[in-house]
This record gives sequence, structure tokens and C-alpha cells, in this order.
Amino acid sequence: MGEVEMQGVEFVERYRSYAAKCVAISRNISDPTGKLVLLEMAQSWLKLAEQAVEGAEPPVGHETVLPVTPQSD
Repeated sequence: MGEVEMQGVEFVERYRSYAAKCVAISRNISDPTGKLVLLEMAQSWLKLAEQAVEGAEPPVGHETVLPVTPQSD
């Protein structure tokens, strides 16, 4: 397995882990809206994991946002 493939596997595992955490947290929330948000978030993480497995590009409008670091003059 190449380095790029290994990174892909790590992303898949990480995304699935995030999804599982969202589901676990949702079980302890009584607020229906909060529970729904967490379950939708879990679903999004699982979709990302699936895309990573397939090597698919994320859908338009779902680009990864990277933090901006200030440049020193």
C-alpha cells in the first residue's frame, strides 16, 4: 500500500470515527433539534468516508475550508 493510499485509509477511519462520535453524543441529547443536527452531521461524515473510499471529489459547494494564517510583513 502506497503512502497516498494509506492517507486515504486514515481519512476514512477518521471520518467514520467522527460519525460514530456524533451518533454517541446524540443518544445523550434530549433536544430533538440538537439530536437531528448531530445525526445529520454523522451522515455527512459517512458520506465523506464513502467518497474517500471511492476516491471521489467532494460535491460542488462542499469544499474543504482551511484556516487562514496571517502573513507577517
